[in-house]
Amino acid sequence: MKRNLLILTIYSLVLFASEILYRHLLALPPLGKLLETFVLTFVILALFFFAKYRFTQIIIGVFVTFGFIVNNIHYAVYETWITSRNYLLMFTEITEVTNAGFSMLDRIAIPMIWGGVELTLFLSIAKFRRKKSSSIIADILFFLVIIFLCGRAFKSDHDSSIILRSNYSRIKANTYSFTNFIGKTLPYEFFHLSDLPFYTHPKPQANAPKIKNIIFIVGESLSANNAHVFGYPRNTTPFLDKMLNDKQAIVKTSYSTGLLTRLSLPPFFNAIPYPNGMKQIDTGNTNLFRLAKEQGFKTNYHSSQPEWEMGILNIMGKRWIDKVTFPTEKGISLYEGMNDHKLLPYLEKMNLSNDSHFLVLHQRGSHMPYGKYLTEEEKIFKGNTPLDNYDSTVYNTDLFIKKVFEFLQKQPNDDWVLIYTSDHGQNVSNKVYNQGTNIGANYTVPVFIYTPNKALKQTIDKQFEQCKKLIHHQLATFIINTLGYDMPISDCKTGVINSGMLSGDEGYLKISDDKIEQVYPTKN
Repeated sequence: MKRNLLILTIYSLVLFASEILYRHLLALPPLGKLLETFVLTFVILALFFFAKYRFTQIIIGVFVTFGFIVNNIHYAVYETWITSRNYLLMFTEITEVTNAGFSMLDRIAIPMIWGGVELTLFLSIAKFRRKKSSSIIADILFFLVIIFLCGRAFKSDHDSSIILRSNYSRIKANTYSFTNFIGKTLPYEFFHLSDLPFYTHPKPQANAPKIKNIIFIVGESLSANNAHVFGYPRNTTPFLDKMLNDKQAIVKTSYSTGLLTRLSLPPFFNAIPYPNGMKQIDTGNTNLFRLAKEQGFKTNYHSSQPEWEMGILNIMGKRWIDKVTFPTEKGISLYEGMNDHKLLPYLEKMNLSNDSHFLVLHQRGSHMPYGKYLTEEEKIFKGNTPLDNYDSTVYNTDLFIKKVFEFLQKQPNDDWVLIYTSDHGQNVSNKVYNQGTNIGANYTVPVFIYTPNKALKQTIDKQFEQCKKLIHHQLATFIINTLGYDMPISDCKTGVINSGMLSGDEGYLKISDDKIEQVYPTKN
């Protein structure tokens, strides 16, 4: 047994070192949990090594093939690990996937070869078995774990199968994807277990863009309830207060797409008006970054969010973003965010007179713990209570919007539009602070739109002025329309707020003429 443990340890260390080296040489994000990666590698090797039956070894071999080779290829092409939905597309669209792979051989060659070498090494451990195992313990353990994980995936009310962080080890990422594919995606797809129909929309037809530069500030956790411009007693929004009376500006409240970031931003950036839009997200037919890129816009996404927390960027359209940055680019830890004002240089370095740009500045904003990334000078409400710190973040966001606006005002041309909204709100008062509940403060957020372009301003007035309160889907379709596509801008009468899962199977909030109703889907 000591001999076997030594062999397993050596193999595990070599494969562990190989993943670290691979990430370093190909400039992938570093591993998030080193010990976890080593342990997972050791466990899967041990199950393969001690398995009695060839069938078990074949299943483990297939699993590892996807973990090493397919994951490497997928990341090389899309900069994301393969998800359960990607598994489904790979099998249902095998011709398209194969053709795409052949067209990118120069890009996937090294990842594919590296994964192949790792797989060969993994399988070679079988040669060190002195005799066929007489125990079926490893076989039973492997299938019990798979059955447990598949069952947990089936019952899960979380979207973990589609939100895979790039810092996950390939084995960990593939464990999520593989078990969710078997346990949830396949049953839901082929037995129609979802209580809601899939939302799909064809790719809109392209015409000439209406503007050259779209600057989109995505706020974080900022509720309209704490904005002075909408009646809050504290002076938290001096800039928006001023802009409320500017005839060129739109300053309104809006219903957010979801109660949490993971429920809000993926549907927003894919213009999904109803729950169960993963098929639509998979196609990218209405993804804002893709549509912008295909219209000749340079696509940029700069975030103050901790990189570790933004696995959802994979389903927001990461594959179509030319430049992505997180605080890690400035030497900050994977697990830490940064002060939002550090995003401003990314804007200021851009030459908006050349080319066309779709730029997203994603704030850390008002995320818990409130005011963590503010300086003491920026905490203008000095009581140091959660409410004081939260209101200081609202004031700081207002200042951030002002700085972006002032930079754009100095541009020689009128070919830009500035948009701000928050992903969702927070319910913050002297008595309570929380998020994710069905309280209005958690889904009512500000919207600010400004353009000096007269033609685009006419479109904005026509679509938004008559609305008492906007809906995020209006904003998404407005951006698509501004990019030059013939997709109509939606109205402000009906919509949804995702409150459980992106599929909607755990319920959602339905908007009808400014009334909110909790809906729990039922089968027909």
